[in-house]
Amino acid sequence: MGVKWTPEQESAIMSPKDSNLGAQTLLVAAAAGSGKTAVLVERIITRLKDMDNPLSVQELMVVTFTKAAAAEMSARIGVALAKAMEATDDKVLQARLERQLNLLPSAHISTLHSFCQWVIRSYFYKLDIPPTARIGNEAEMTLLKQEVLENLLQEAYEHNEYGIFDLSDFFSDDKSDAGLQDKVLSLYEFAMSQSNPDGWMRRAVEPYKEAQNQDLRDTLWGSAMWDEQQAEINRIAERLELMEPLLESPVGPKKWDKVYQEQLAALAQLKGAQTWSDMVDVCRNLDTFTKASFTSLGKALEKGEVDGALADEFKSLGSQNKDSLKGMKNGLFHIDEAVLQQQFVDQYPLIHNLVELTIAFHRAYNEAKKEQGIMDFSDLEHLCLALLVEPGTEDDPQPSEVALELQDTFKEIMVDEYQDTNGVQETIINLISHIDNRFYVGDVKQAIYSFRMADSSLFMHKYNTYGLENDAVERRIDLAKNFRSHENILTTTNFIFYQIMTQEAAELDYGEKESLIPGRIVEDAPTNWVGGAVELHLLDTSDTNSSDESDIGANVNDTESIGDEPENNERELDFIIQKIKELHASKKQVQNPDGSFRQIQWRDFAVLRRSLAGWGTRAVAAMRQAGIPAVVNERDGYFEAQEIQLLLSLLQIIDNPEQDLPMAAVLHSGLVGLDANELGALRLTGEGSLWSLMPMYAEQAQDERLVQFLGHIEHWRTLSRRHGVADLLWDIYETLDYVNYVGAMPNGLVRRANVMALYERAKGFESSGFRGLFRFLRFVESLRDSNQDMAVANVVTEADDVVRLMTIHKSKGLEFPVVFLSGVQKKFNTMDFNSPLLVDKNAGIGLKGYYPDIRVSYPSMPWLYCKSIKSDAMKAEEQRILYVALTRARDKLFLTGYINKEIKKEKGIGAHIKNAALTQTQALGVDLIKAGNSYLHWLLIAFARHLDGGGPLRNSIELEGAINFNLLDRQCKVKVEIHDGSLYGDLDYKADVDETTINTVRALGKVNDVELPEEIVQRFAFTYPNLVASKTTAKISVSELKRRFAERDAEAVSATVLDTSIPAISEIELADSVFGRKPMAIADAEEIVTGAQWGTLMHEAMQWLPVKKYTQTSMTDMLDSLQVEGKFSDEERSLLSDRSLYGFFNSDLGKRLIASKRVERELPFSMLFDGNRVYPDVEEGERLFLQGIIDTAFVEDDQWILVDYKTDRVKSGDELVHRYKIQMDLYKEALETLTGMPVKASYIYSFRLHEAVLL
Repeated sequence: MGVKWTPEQESAIMSPKDSNLGAQTLLVAAAAGSGKTAVLVERIITRLKDMDNPLSVQELMVVTFTKAAAAEMSARIGVALAKAMEATDDKVLQARLERQLNLLPSAHISTLHSFCQWVIRSYFYKLDIPPTARIGNEAEMTLLKQEVLENLLQEAYEHNEYGIFDLSDFFSDDKSDAGLQDKVLSLYEFAMSQSNPDGWMRRAVEPYKEAQNQDLRDTLWGSAMWDEQQAEINRIAERLELMEPLLESPVGPKKWDKVYQEQLAALAQLKGAQTWSDMVDVCRNLDTFTKASFTSLGKALEKGEVDGALADEFKSLGSQNKDSLKGMKNGLFHIDEAVLQQQFVDQYPLIHNLVELTIAFHRAYNEAKKEQGIMDFSDLEHLCLALLVEPGTEDDPQPSEVALELQDTFKEIMVDEYQDTNGVQETIINLISHIDNRFYVGDVKQAIYSFRMADSSLFMHKYNTYGLENDAVERRIDLAKNFRSHENILTTTNFIFYQIMTQEAAELDYGEKESLIPGRIVEDAPTNWVGGAVELHLLDTSDTNSSDESDIGANVNDTESIGDEPENNERELDFIIQKIKELHASKKQVQNPDGSFRQIQWRDFAVLRRSLAGWGTRAVAAMRQAGIPAVVNERDGYFEAQEIQLLLSLLQIIDNPEQDLPMAAVLHSGLVGLDANELGALRLTGEGSLWSLMPMYAEQAQDERLVQFLGHIEHWRTLSRRHGVADLLWDIYETLDYVNYVGAMPNGLVRRANVMALYERAKGFESSGFRGLFRFLRFVESLRDSNQDMAVANVVTEADDVVRLMTIHKSKGLEFPVVFLSGVQKKFNTMDFNSPLLVDKNAGIGLKGYYPDIRVSYPSMPWLYCKSIKSDAMKAEEQRILYVALTRARDKLFLTGYINKEIKKEKGIGAHIKNAALTQTQALGVDLIKAGNSYLHWLLIAFARHLDGGGPLRNSIELEGAINFNLLDRQCKVKVEIHDGSLYGDLDYKADVDETTINTVRALGKVNDVELPEEIVQRFAFTYPNLVASKTTAKISVSELKRRFAERDAEAVSATVLDTSIPAISEIELADSVFGRKPMAIADAEEIVTGAQWGTLMHEAMQWLPVKKYTQTSMTDMLDSLQVEGKFSDEERSLLSDRSLYGFFNSDLGKRLIASKRVERELPFSMLFDGNRVYPDVEEGERLFLQGIIDTAFVEDDQWILVDYKTDRVKSGDELVHRYKIQMDLYKEALETLTGMPVKASYIYSFRLHEAVLL
């Protein structure tokens, strides 16, 4: 029996035969698990079998995303052709199919890069490249780029070209041109994703020139930002319309009428602003309309005069309006028009010169590649494009003779994973095809490769413009039925994305046509089937840190700091491990693709995470230790692997043995074996590097290990000068027996493969013509810095029975019976948005403004707009990544992360949950969605409206409002649990077997008439003598120290310092702002925000604020400037206490800090200290490893003044002394040992008491 296709699949296979057209271009929007590959293969076979309209496999062009996908596609077509031959008795058809099978190896089923390579080889004589040109490997292309750019910059300096000195001042520091090089390369890489790179860059400069003589609203950026402002005004108006009937209800919150009237007046002012200057005037005075507050309704609620549900909804809408008005006041529209106009004048020369320098690099790089007869992957596309585009039509590409030939060759162009295509690839496809012979298949909801320059807007344009009717020349067919996942996983995914994926917030409205339709049937499932509700498990962090400073107030911005703490990662990992073991041990059943059921196996589990960096290898080790076979197979993590880090450290000291950090790493490793005390003794031998001290120490200590090590290093240094890096590595491997050494470690097969991969990389480096250890190390560093991580060696097959850990990106296209999505609380990565250069296809180039005289940059209008566009695009893509993750599961889906259950419903995530729950439309508001900075945020605001699953969330904020559960599908089953538990438990050091068990064993006396030897009883009673140490963490955080010291008197603590290196002295940066000024806040922030939230923000402010004298006004100006620079969000800025920060700098202690010539801030340290200071039962001599950060230290009279900032709620300084004396003593001793300079005095500065407390 053949496959039963759905009507939509049938149309995608048979088109255009189900229409009145002879030819048709199709966009098949195929949702996750909808069988798109099977449909694509069936369409190809159907076309090849069509005797009325015969088509050869050589007349098809099938483009896939990867070579593996191309090979799989070709294999599937081959199998399908063979089956079709067996299924027919028609000899003519059999002969035709057999011929197609024979022609299959020559068919154009490949990646677009491979196709471009074929075109170039076929028509190379039309290009100015040698016929022997080859694709260069990654090593030589990276190094060639560096070499070409360095030579270009050197010439620019010598001839004073491209405004090189201004560019260098702006992008680089005093040490090197690395900053400028990085920006040239990033602009170049982006431009190469456009069909005409040089033309695109030059067009991106023009708006800066035009803007100097334009009205701001007519500029590229001003027009867009004006439209954004109007959209926000309309959202305020919509909320006010909803607030009016609530207020006018007989039981409405009439006491809050002033709030409504103020906002109504603000709306009138905003709508009346017709020019940029008008809008600036209005926005600068918006605080006039935000004074009224939501005063307590108290007795009115108790008496029933006011309906609590109506009040909640009114307050939710009004609070959102207040947030919008505050955002407008602090946004772009409080900057004078003349100031913005001057920015364009100042920026134009910089951006013009940067573009011309990048174009010059493009040309020089092309010449260098031509001289060496090599190409890179972007050359394949652009050289192919050069053959396909008629000369002179680059800005509006028209087909050349070559393109017309290829149009005649290919009868149909099929593109798989179309959502991952870029502009260059799109142009190539258009040039070799006709308007009615293209077949695109993909899913824009799975467009997750923007970092590879993929442009999902190409798919979206066709999605929104292609017709759904059968006779449309450009037709769209939706495949929405999912045959992979259980119905509950699909309905839960729909439940989430109905609410958060909207056109305004995420570039697509997720409605009925976009939703997933269950196509898989689960019948007669056994009682122990693993499936069921989608489960969100959140580990409560409220009791892991008890002081005010570490008590997370559940603000959405706190989730990053929680989730990235190692101890919390370990808690989450422990939960996942226990759950996997529980499911495996209970022999749960999973369903096979054919509908049958079987016992669950390890390979049925997958743990997905947004990024595995710093987590994956530790997680695998923990799982294996727990008896779970697990593997991580990712590109991320190669350079973090222990065996590779050690090798690179060794190579670094062979190149230059004066480097103490890599030297200490090697000496402390198993290769040499010095312990911490021996390293400390070596360090104290004298002044100079560890290398210079080693001969003296080795002689004094009579340490043969060091003597031998010194000899090896000298030998390898000589070898590195006479031979290549590969020979050097091989000698190291043989001398140290390194391959066997790492092979004997846990996960030895992978480690051996990793070590050999480095050797092969060194061979490839030298085969490209490059030489020298220094250059090789620089090459490796460039790979690491540009995230071009080498793949961790794969020694596991798909059939191996192991749990798999992988990134969400790596999981795309895969499926697993049970999926854990881990780390949902982790904040999105926004680091790139702080770059002074931002680039967007439509917004162009956004460059920060720059004051060359004082070398200070500031956010400009184009930069802010680019940042806004890129931030929105990033969040839209993060939604799509979440969609991919949720749709990998077949039977069961777990989501895990962190939260503080003590959510405050008026602040942070608590307010967002409340606003979401009270929303009266299926989709949530755009502001609410865009406020999300983690998957957890979106999951919480979506589940808040789930009838059953959202209960724990609504209860946590004591929500009184009426929730309309009928707005969304109520069929999905969701389970939300917030788990209690201290991070370290109660540390009750008892034997693992209690007295009852021991007595039970004694009472047995005999088993099967055999006397129980006393030895057995003794073994049950045995307690490991160092049990306390085994149950005590070897590493402790400052937050845990504070918890342990909270109720104890201070004592002296001896410490052995492990790291005696001192970080570079923090530079006090010049900073200023061109923006308008904000009045000093009337109320202190501590009156309106929880301790940890405020404490974190105040510490960050003290980190970023320049050390100088302030007035109250200049303090506010500086904090506003830091906000605009991206250091604080609008919400965070509103929580900072300007007055408290000004008070510190105006205090005696602050004035002493300002007067100091040397200031250290955020100074990290590491040290060992006696464990029984924290855990009294630990034996004397047991030590704990402490890592901490000193807030501030400054020099006064050649001695340190130590300062720590606190925001605890205390009534006197004595309370702070009682709490923190031990901690400050540790800090004092660490600082003195690190620097060799005594600490004159230690202070705690309390922002709540507004005073400095001397310890």
